[in-house]
Order: sequence, then C-alpha cells, then structure tokens
Amino acid sequence: MSTFSLQVYCEFDRHYSVVIQDDGRVAYAYLYEDEDIIGDVWLYNQEQAPAISFWRTEDMPFLNPTEYLSKDASIAPIKDESEVRCEWTESPNDGLIEVAVFICDKFIACVASGSKPGWSVLVAKDGPLAYVY
Repeated sequence: MSTFSLQVYCEFDRHYSVVIQDDGRVAYAYLYEDEDIIGDVWLYNQEQAPAISFWRTEDMPFLNPTEYLSKDASIAPIKDESEVRCEWTESPNDGLIEVAVFICDKFIACVASGSKPGWSVLVAKDGPLAYVY
C-alpha cells in the first residue's frame, strides 16, 4: 500500500491550507487555519472497507465502513501531487472558507471551516467520516 502527503495553501489567504494524508490504509483531507484543524473529510480507503462500524482509538484514522460507501467508492490511491487539485472559495457573507478536492481531475470531496466531517461523492449515506455530496 502506498502512502502520500501533501499540503496545499489557499491562494488568496495563506492562513488556510489543506493537508491530504494517505497512510497506506485510508486517506483524509484536513482543513487547517494556521496550526488548527478546522475541518476534515474521508477521501478513500486503501484497505478493504470493514463490514461494520467499530470505532477504536487505536484504529485511527478510521476506514469508512461499507454501509456508508457508494458502489463506485473505489479509486486508485494518490501516487503523485500532480494527481491532486484543490479549488478554494470564500463566502462573501460570512467569510467561510471551503476547499474542493479533485483526484485525477475527478471531484471527490469538499471540506469547509467547521465541517467535521465534510462531503464526499463516494458515500451513499451520511456517516461520521463524510456526508453525502
């Protein structure tokens, strides 16, 4: 299983960044404001999805169980930073920062300040790791 890590800074406000982290089991996107995580979203599992939700601290970061995944939830793990693209937006009304994560030019997930979790196109129902986009 391959591992990957990348930090991408917001192009219009360098106080914000997103860290894409794949530990060889599972991948997440973490939205940072300076040094604080202000949002997160599950991106994909590398290991086989567990059949049931059983959250143990020692298993963090958690794999997303099959009960939450859409049928097409399987994507190839990120191997190179050129496969990742992030699009940043800011709400003019409340200053809410949001980042959309694309892998191999496919929209996969988005996370906004305060969203724990964010939203994913790879889930079929809302769960603790991602909401349906």
